[in-house]
Amino acid sequence: MLPAQGWISLGLAAAIAAVATLLRLQRRRLARLTFTAAACTAPHSAPVPPPLAHADAIGCRHLGLTSNDQQPAHPTMPAPIGVHGNGTEVSLFRLPGHGLALHGEGAVPAARAVLAAVLTTGAADTASTRPVVVTTTDLLGQLLPADVPVVGLDPDGTAYDGERLIVLADTDAAVTHAEEEMISRRRLLDTFDTTTIADVNARSDHAETPPPYVLLIEPATRYAGRVQAIAAHRSALDLHPIVLGLHDGLPTVEITRDGITRSDRPHPLSRVSTLSAEDLAAVLAMLTDAQARPEPGVEFDDPAAAATPTVPTVEPCPVPPENPTALVHLRVLGPVTVTTAAGPVTTGMRNGSYAVLAVLAAHPAGRTLYQLTADLHPDVDPASAVKRVRTDITTARRVLRTASGHEEHMFIVFDPATGRYHLDPQTVTVDLWHMLTAINHATTTDNDDEALAALRRATDLYAGDFAEGHDHPWAVDYATIYRHQILTAYARIAEFLEPDHPDRAVAALERATDLDPVNEELYQRIMRIHGRQQRPDAVRRTLRRLEERLADLVDAEPSQATRRVAERQLLPAASRVGRAS
Repeated sequence: MLPAQGWISLGLAAAIAAVATLLRLQRRRLARLTFTAAACTAPHSAPVPPPLAHADAIGCRHLGLTSNDQQPAHPTMPAPIGVHGNGTEVSLFRLPGHGLALHGEGAVPAARAVLAAVLTTGAADTASTRPVVVTTTDLLGQLLPADVPVVGLDPDGTAYDGERLIVLADTDAAVTHAEEEMISRRRLLDTFDTTTIADVNARSDHAETPPPYVLLIEPATRYAGRVQAIAAHRSALDLHPIVLGLHDGLPTVEITRDGITRSDRPHPLSRVSTLSAEDLAAVLAMLTDAQARPEPGVEFDDPAAAATPTVPTVEPCPVPPENPTALVHLRVLGPVTVTTAAGPVTTGMRNGSYAVLAVLAAHPAGRTLYQLTADLHPDVDPASAVKRVRTDITTARRVLRTASGHEEHMFIVFDPATGRYHLDPQTVTVDLWHMLTAINHATTTDNDDEALAALRRATDLYAGDFAEGHDHPWAVDYATIYRHQILTAYARIAEFLEPDHPDRAVAALERATDLDPVNEELYQRIMRIHGRQQRPDAVRRTLRRLEERLADLVDAEPSQATRRVAERQLLPAASRVGRAS
């Protein structure tokens, strides 16, 4: 597949998608529940820089991720750097020989992809499984754009798992670092009377689990012997030297501009991934953001943090009538389903037709064929993808006409002026549109009873994440924004209920944590209610539940702000007088 420039394997695309999934979870954790902006159909902004959006989409599909996934993704192939002649992924760590030397017109783009493949490995796993790369300032400068700082992923030393991209002054320093690591690992083998680092890591009677170690340098005759000595221990010590250029003694692969390999000797790599400098910079930026760090966090009632968020310009959402007379009822919150007066539509509809209906529900103003194919078939030849989408639209129209008994309607309308297809709001009603209409009414009415009733209508309509079960990556960021809007609705419901019914307020917030178990503001709100009701044990239980969920899902801990909220609720009631709760 092709990112902005180059070619990358499905394995590397999946690794990039796994990092993006982790970033999405981390964003949800610290998302504010501000009930000020009108609900909209616009998706949550993706954590993936535009050059990698295509790789993320294809990687998500390869991993089988769906819009309602609550767990980080864990690709099985470590450091996927290319493919075998039969198309199977090849891991850097499982190559034969003592290392790898890259040369040719595509060597530098390949080195970028190797670096990305190594550093994305284990990004969502425990720190002990994440490889370390040691390289030099000059070499990293060749791989990155001129305006990107040549630094590691954790230059300020704040990540829990330490620096994984170690950038040293020159080749001498890099080789010396590798030699010291080699000696340290050899001593570890001697201590436990084992022959490989894999044997050491399989034991449970020690704390050290050395991760894979990659030395990425340029060729230098002066250090050739020392590099060769390191390479001789590659398999036993999990040390992997890679030289960007010719180097005697290492398996050498010539790489063409498009990643095709040539070698005088048989080699498992037939094509290697290649990246542009901008693509590599985007990957490193994602990895930097994904590293677990102490988070100051935000308290939901902190005035300094309560600024009204910027509302993007969005297409208007059709306002459905209170008693809809539409011929077709489309549900996209939860599994995509279609119902007419005759009952649920259970036969005749293609999976692709359901997907088209979901996309159009999220885009009331419509989508062009190009946009639909980019959303639904990012890894398919464009001409074939267009045929699929046309067939899916035709099938949907035919099935809806038959099911509704109205052959004269199109249901999916084409507007030649804009080149877009859109759902006909006169014949199709959508649960998403009803939910957003209810939320918008709650934000605009001055009547608290009306607002509470509208919010309850919205939460009743939320039957699950948007397009639940579909493996289309585009749905993830839409599901995120709709889930966030319904969390905000639950938070507002709790505000209405707490004065007279604090237990019902807690119940509403706990239902919200079931929808998103990592959002810290929900737990802050629950702890504050328990604190005001003088329930210290309930405060502790709430904090423990958050700790467990964060550890399981994103390998993180509650933010400092959330811990401060808990501490204040545990103070004796008299001590809290005059202090913010």
